[in-house]
Amino acid sequence: MSRNELCACGSGKRYKHCHGRLEGGAIAAEASSAARTGIVSAQPLWDVPRVPSALHREALNAHQSGLLRQAEELYRRAIEADPSDVDSVHMLGVVYFERRRYREALDLLWEAAERTGWNDTALRQNLGLLLAKLITPEANARQEALVTEYSARKLALAAQPVVPGRVSVVLVVRDQASTVAQAIASVAAQTYRDLELIVVEGASTDASAATVAQSLRAIAVPAMQVRSERRGFSHAANLGARHASGRYLAFLEGDDSFAPERIERMIAGIARESPLWGFSQVAYTGTTIQPDSTAASALRPRDFLAHDPVSFTLLARNPIERTGNLFIERGLFNRIGGFLDMAGDQGWDLAIRAAREVEPVAIAGELYLHAGHGPARPQAEVARDRTVERLVLNALTSDEPVRNEFCPQFAQNRIVLLRSELRAGRGDRLPVAMLRTLATEWRGRRFATTRHDEQLAATQGDKVALVVLGMYRSGTSAVARALNLCGAFLPDRVVAARLGINPKGFWETEAVTDLDARFLEHLGADWNRVDFELPTHGPLTDEFVLNVREVLQQEHGAAPLILIKDPRICVLAPLWDRALREGGYRPVYVVVVRHPAEVAGSMETQGDMPLARGLALWHTYMRRAEAFVAEGGVDAVHIRYTELLEDWRRVVGRVARRLSIALDIDKRADEVDRFLEAGMRTHHADDARLDATAPAAQTEAIAALYRRLLERCERDASFGQE
Repeated sequence: MSRNELCACGSGKRYKHCHGRLEGGAIAAEASSAARTGIVSAQPLWDVPRVPSALHREALNAHQSGLLRQAEELYRRAIEADPSDVDSVHMLGVVYFERRRYREALDLLWEAAERTGWNDTALRQNLGLLLAKLITPEANARQEALVTEYSARKLALAAQPVVPGRVSVVLVVRDQASTVAQAIASVAAQTYRDLELIVVEGASTDASAATVAQSLRAIAVPAMQVRSERRGFSHAANLGARHASGRYLAFLEGDDSFAPERIERMIAGIARESPLWGFSQVAYTGTTIQPDSTAASALRPRDFLAHDPVSFTLLARNPIERTGNLFIERGLFNRIGGFLDMAGDQGWDLAIRAAREVEPVAIAGELYLHAGHGPARPQAEVARDRTVERLVLNALTSDEPVRNEFCPQFAQNRIVLLRSELRAGRGDRLPVAMLRTLATEWRGRRFATTRHDEQLAATQGDKVALVVLGMYRSGTSAVARALNLCGAFLPDRVVAARLGINPKGFWETEAVTDLDARFLEHLGADWNRVDFELPTHGPLTDEFVLNVREVLQQEHGAAPLILIKDPRICVLAPLWDRALREGGYRPVYVVVVRHPAEVAGSMETQGDMPLARGLALWHTYMRRAEAFVAEGGVDAVHIRYTELLEDWRRVVGRVARRLSIALDIDKRADEVDRFLEAGMRTHHADDARLDATAPAAQTEAIAALYRRLLERCERDASFGQE
């Protein structure tokens, strides 16, 4: 075998990094999406490589194939044959984790960690994934509270009067004679006029000083030129701030410029009675991006607008990007000590310190302009990753005072940050003492163990499973919550609300989304890659069906009417239908229809993918849902998301009659009224036409499918002669 080929063990690593390096060392399960539900590749780090037994290899093969019960039996046999086989102990714990047997998983992973001296990186990662699940209820509760409080803060800020004042623009110039005139001109062109410009020329060796002097004579903005004898942005920017007289400071680098409305937009979003600060998006005018390129998605709004409070985003990446992209109240700038004298990322550093005091405001729009290329450079990313690791560790361990109740360093918020790190498979980045302490705490707790019957009998009685089918961003969350409030049961452990994506919640069970994500991984797919042939029989599908039945038993118990929602069920519906029927449920379906251009537009805004790809994905999901319903024997009703927002009582009543289920429209009607708002629909498209950036043939197919779905909505609306 070539050293550069994928290792035959299935670890997903090249041979030279796997068995070729360890000469037969044990490899655990295939690397997968740890940030979702998978496990990471376990590669032992102790000095003497271990040679896996034949039983361990057989168990590993079953595990990687998704056959958890078979893998469990084989790992057990491997341990019985060799009690020192710590790799099998580790992986048996992972199997229990994937089967949601958390108590047993914790005991086994603890044992493996103790026996390896807590030196196995992958073991710590897997233990972290388990601990993330255990702390999820507490973390979700805090995250939900954060979303509520943060949303209220945004509304309160919007209602407060703007407090205009003079803005001091501090322009730092260092050997930038060729670009500084444009920077100065962009300040002079601002639509906001209460400005002063302070140009700090930092010991340049070119004609920057002369260019600055000439440019300042040509503008009407009050300006001064300051000479700094020291090179370096921090010293120059702080020097300029000391000469400022304005209430607010805006910074600018000599090779950058402002969009004409930059200061006006920053004042409108940030200038309030209380000291605030913030930044905007950055336009890289030297970058040419193709619509479907990887670079395009790398620079989409997701990389700027936070899905958590902005201060959380600051620990994950540097959304400011350019140090000049900062707008801050001058008193706050002085209070936190201005820019620190450091080699790079001075703006990021200042933002982290400012965020401990006041939550920043992120202004949508490319208002800060840089004539270079985007920030993604592999060598720089390595350094950034190390910075992020340091920032997160500091946030989790520091006892420095924090005033901003929204930032991750705030004591009550650390559980949210900790869960995020563990769930992303970064448990190995935590100090061993911290991870061990958390595991010890949970080993000492009494938490519910989940019942797992090897032979699951069909539940007796008339139990109904109400399944919501629909593409992402189609309003399925709104539909699910309305149905839930009208009587369809959801367990407590649901996916927590997230700012920017779904601040009102997703209303889908974490156990369901975990199960579907893992199954798609075994099919070589993901939520955004679903062009696969769904297997209808075989060991993997049988395992999936049994796993679904386990989840139903664990999460929903004896509830007579349960709610199931996960957009991925559109492409997995035949297997879910089988599992529900075998579990003793009568499955019924609500198919949510929304204009494909609205769906794709929402996904593009969220940074998921360009418009054309979003349209294609909508077509794939809804075509699968249509085919499933058309197979016959499926009890389904089609509803329009827009109609739900207009008159939810009529829609829910139709669902109840069409599917013969008991839904109580009146009992919690006030809650539904408060939950469903017209403002939830942020994208609008005309039913009569499909505006899309897509090939004509694709657009025609999408439009034809949408028309058929609308016809089904109309047909179902006439049921019972409403």
